[in-house]
This record gives sequence, C-alpha cells and structure tokens, in this order.
Amino acid sequence: METPVPAVPGKRKWITVALLVAGLAVLLTWLLLTPAGLDGKMHAAGYSVCHQIESHTLSIGGKLLPLCARCTGTFLGLLITLVTLSRRGKKTGVPSRPIFALLILFFLAFLADGINSTLTILPGLQPLYPPNNILRLATGLLFGISLGTLALTLWNQTLWADGEPEALLSSWRQVLVLVALVAVTGILILANITWLYYPVSILSTAAIFLILSMIYTLLWCIILKKENTLHHFKDGIRIYIAGVITAVVQVGLMDLLRFLLTHTWNSF
Repeated sequence: METPVPAVPGKRKWITVALLVAGLAVLLTWLLLTPAGLDGKMHAAGYSVCHQIESHTLSIGGKLLPLCARCTGTFLGLLITLVTLSRRGKKTGVPSRPIFALLILFFLAFLADGINSTLTILPGLQPLYPPNNILRLATGLLFGISLGTLALTLWNQTLWADGEPEALLSSWRQVLVLVALVAVTGILILANITWLYYPVSILSTAAIFLILSMIYTLLWCIILKKENTLHHFKDGIRIYIAGVITAVVQVGLMDLLRFLLTHTWNSF
C-alpha cells in the first residue's frame, strides 16, 4: 500500500493563514498600546527611530511633523526612490562608478551634516557651521535616494531567480529625475501648505515600516534558504508577511524600550 503524499499546498495555505493572524495580532497590540488617534500612531512610529527634537523638526500648518527634518527627508526620499525604481523590474546590477560615487557623496553629506548638527547638543563643542532644518531636510532627501537604490538592489539580488544584470539606476537622466522629485518634495514641505501635513506625515512614517519590512524579508529569505528562488511576487508571500511581522515587532520593542527609559511619549 502506497504512503499518501502530504497535501503540501493545503499545509502552505494554513501557514499563510497563521502568519496573517499573527501579524494582525502584533499590529493590533501595537495600535492598542500606543497613543490614541492618527497623530498618536504616527508619532509612535517616529518615536521608535527618531529623536523628534522639536527644534530639529519642521512643522506644517502649525503642527510638528512626527519625524525630525532629517528623518522626514530620508524616509520620503527612500519612498520616492523605491516607487520610481521599482518600475524598472528585477534589475540587480551596481550603478556605474560615477553614479555610485554620487550616491556615496549623498551619504557623506548626510553624515557630515548630522555630525555637525549633533555638535550643537554636546557640551563644550561647537558646530563647524550653523545647522538648520533646511539642510537637515535636503541631506535627508538625497540620502534617501542612496538608501532606496541600495535597498531595492539588494531586494532584487536576494529574492529573484530571474534577476536582470542591468543596474536599477543606470543613467544620469534617472538620477536627475530622482533629484528633481525629492527637490519638489522638499519645496512643498517648506512651503508650509496646511493640507500637506497628513500626506507628508503618513507617507514618511509608513516608509519606516516599509524599509524595515524589506530588510527583515531579506533576512528571512536568507534564514529559510530561499535566496534567488522566487519568480513572481506571490511566490514569497509568507516571507513578506514574516518580514512585516518582524518590522512591527521591532517598532514596538523600540517604542517600549524608549518609553521605559524616558517614561514619556514626548521628544528628547
């Protein structure tokens, strides 16, 4: 008598359902334990990754954004880059040396301005130049391009079995388009248009969960030895859900740790 073949598709379906239930439970727990209202949730998301110092934070319509100027720029630049470059498919190549050097320069500008800004809050030290929120926002937006390009390239290199060797960012025209998009975004934020408060706040804080989910998806892909095995997005649905769950858990744990240390949801 032959041994019956296990119902693998059915088992996978139940694993997916279990992951969805676990993800919903984790998300609901975070929502219940964080400050009430949409503003409270966005602030709690920013609370997990950003110092939220008021003097370093831009306001729109008289309301402080949930992330400091630098983090607002970084996560919006990241989101713009991911959305723009994702249309180019499964490109896995590294940009040309000149473009790669520019991406490094964006990072170095972000780092240098961040260090200079930090000198203002350390006793006995003076910054090399007066820091301001416009520079924080600008260097964050440009760094977001570098971070988004790196994240999506690693995503394509790790997940897909049929990746294409061309670089995601392969021409100066694409670079100029990204720089123009983040520049317009920065100008709109600085224009202080009241109705933009929620779009800017929602998109920047949503990008926190997006990039963390991408990073943890890649880690789960490696842990489960599924590198370069996926052909279609649906093939990795369980890995993506695991990545999202881990991202929400990290945000929650960082919120909890900071709250236990400071006993307040306020900024540093």
